[in-house]
Amino acid sequence: MEIHSDSLDFNNTLAPWIGSTCKMMNFYISDVFQKNNIQVTKEQFIVLKILHEDNDGIIQNELAFITERNKASLTRLINVMEKNNLVARIPSKKDSRKNLIHITKAGKQLFLKMKPIMLNCIETFQNGISENEKEIFINVMTKIQTNLKNNTI
Repeated sequence: MEIHSDSLDFNNTLAPWIGSTCKMMNFYISDVFQKNNIQVTKEQFIVLKILHEDNDGIIQNELAFITERNKASLTRLINVMEKNNLVARIPSKKDSRKNLIHITKAGKQLFLKMKPIMLNCIETFQNGISENEKEIFINVMTKIQTNLKNNTI
C-alpha cells in the first residue's frame, strides 16, 4: 500500500491511534496502582510477572531481551526494584560474571496483590470488545510488529 503525502490524513492512520491508546492505558494503570497504594510502575509489574513465573531466576541480559528493554534501562529498573526489596541479584553458580535476577518474598506478595488489579484493568480495556474483534486486533498488531521487524534500520 503506497501512501501519498499530499493526500495523507495522519489521523486516519494506525500510528496516532496506537500511540495515544498506549499512553491512555499506561496512565490508567498508573492511576489504578496509585489508588490501590501500590508504588510500582507497569514496567516493574511486568518484571515481577516474568520472575514470578520462573523460580530459577533469569539472567539479567535475558530479562532485557524478554522485556524488550536495553541493558542500561533494565539495570536502572532492577536497581530500583532491588532497593525496594522486590528482586535480588544472585551470582550464577555456572558463570560468576552473570547475575540471576530472582523475585523476593516481598516481590511475590506484591505481585499476587497486583495481579487481580491488573486483570481488572485488562477487563476494563477489553469491555465491549468481542472475541472476534480481539482476534482481528491481535492479527493486525502481529502484522505491524512483523512489518517493523522486517524493516528494522
